[in-house]
Amino acid sequence: MKTLLIARREYLAFVKTVGFWLSLLVLPLLMAGSVFIPLLMSRSGGGEDTRSVAVLDLSGEALTPALQALLNKPDPAVAALHTAAPGVSARQALREMANRRDYRLVPLPPGLTPDMTREAAEARISQLMQSEDRTVDHVIVAFVEKDAPPRLAFHLWSSQTKGKSLEDRLRWDLHALQSAYVARQKGIDPAVAVELREARADIASLTPAIAAAGADEKASFTENLKENGPHFVGVILSYLTWMSIFSSSVILLSGVIEEKSSRVLEVLLTSAPASSLLVGKVLGVFMVMMTVMAVWSTVAGGIFGYGLAFLPPDVMRNVHVLAAEVLKVQNVVPMLMFFVGGYLMYGITFIAIGSFCETQKEAQAIMGPIVVVLMIPMMSLQAALMSPDLPLIRYMSWVPLFTPFLMPLRVLGGAPWWEVLATLAGMGLMAWLMIRLGARAFKQGALGGGKFSWKAMMGLSKA
Repeated sequence: MKTLLIARREYLAFVKTVGFWLSLLVLPLLMAGSVFIPLLMSRSGGGEDTRSVAVLDLSGEALTPALQALLNKPDPAVAALHTAAPGVSARQALREMANRRDYRLVPLPPGLTPDMTREAAEARISQLMQSEDRTVDHVIVAFVEKDAPPRLAFHLWSSQTKGKSLEDRLRWDLHALQSAYVARQKGIDPAVAVELREARADIASLTPAIAAAGADEKASFTENLKENGPHFVGVILSYLTWMSIFSSSVILLSGVIEEKSSRVLEVLLTSAPASSLLVGKVLGVFMVMMTVMAVWSTVAGGIFGYGLAFLPPDVMRNVHVLAAEVLKVQNVVPMLMFFVGGYLMYGITFIAIGSFCETQKEAQAIMGPIVVVLMIPMMSLQAALMSPDLPLIRYMSWVPLFTPFLMPLRVLGGAPWWEVLATLAGMGLMAWLMIRLGARAFKQGALGGGKFSWKAMMGLSKA
C-alpha cells in the first residue's frame, strides 16, 4: 500500500508542474504543425511561390521546345496517385497538386537573344539577376561545349540559391537530352538512345513465400512486406525503447539527487521501507511516461488517420497487412514485458546511483561508463538494419542488460518461443537482483551520506 502511495505522490508531483504540460504539448503541436502548416501555406499562397523561368538556347540544336516541355511536364507520381485515390477529397487535393506549377515560363528579358555569344549572354544575365526590378527568377542557358567530343551543357542561373531545386527537378531530363545529342552525333536514332537509357533488368529477391505468389506483383509485395516489414518496425521499436528507458531513468536520477539535497529522502525513509520507496518512485515515473506516450500516440494516430484518407487502396491494404503482422498477441505481450523489465532494471539502478550523489556533477561522472554500456546495443542495431540474422544480435540479446533493447527486434523477427521465455526469465532475475541491491544502496546512500565507490559496492555485495 505504501508503494502505491509513493507512486501516487511521484506522479502528482510531475503532472502538477507547468513544465510537464508544456513538454506534453510541444511534440503534438510540432507534429500537427509539420502536417497542417505546409498544407495551409500551399492553399493560401495564391501562386506566390511560383518562380518565372526563361530559356536561352545558344546550342543551335533547337532545344527550346524540349526545355519548355520539361518545365510544363506534370509530376508522374502525383498523376498515378490521383488515378488510384480512394476518395473525392483526396482526388481533389492531388489534382490541385498535379496542376500546380512551381515554375512559370516567361519570354526572354530584353538584351538576351539566341544569336549572341555565351560570354555576352552570361554577363547580361548576371546583371539581370542582381537587379531589384528583374522580371525573371531563373534563366536556363543551353550551349555546346567545344571539347572533344562536343557535349551539351546547361547553366541554370538564379537570382538566389533557389536554383538548386530547379536543378534537382531537371537533372535527369537534361542528361537525357545529352544522350539524344550524342546519339545524333554518332548517327544513331535518338529514340534508341532514350530506350537504352531507360532499359532496366528485372531483379527480384525471393523467398519461398514470395515465390509462391508467382507473377502477381501485388501479392509478391505483400509477402515481402510480411517477411521484412516487422524487422524494420522492430528496429524502430528498439530505438524507442532505448530512448524511453534512458530518458525516464535520467528523470529518476535527477529527482533523487534533488530530494537528497533537500533532505526529503530522509523524511520519506522514516515512514516507508527503502524497497517500497524505491519501487514507488519507479512506478510513479512509469505512470508519467505512460501518460505522455498515451497523449502523443493519440495525436500521432489522429494525424496518421487523416493521412490515410489520401492513400491509394493498395497502400491501405499493405498498411493493414503490416499492422496485422506486428500487432499479434504473441508479439505485443513479450515486447511489453521486455520494456517493463528493462525500465525496472535501469530505473532502480539510476535511483541507487542518485542516492550516492550530492550534485548533478557527481552523477554525470558516474553516468559516463553507464552510457557507454547503453550505447553497445544501439550500435549493434545499425548492423541489424543490413543483416537482421546476425549471430551477434542473437548472442547479445541473452545479456540481461541488453535484452530489453534487442529482443523487440528478435520477437518481430520470429525468435523461437523458448528463447523469448528464457531471455524474459534472465531479465526478470536481473531485475529482482537490482531491486534487492538497489534498495540497500538506496538506503545506504540516502541515510549514510556515503559516496559511490568500490568500497561501497563491495559493502552492498556482502550485505
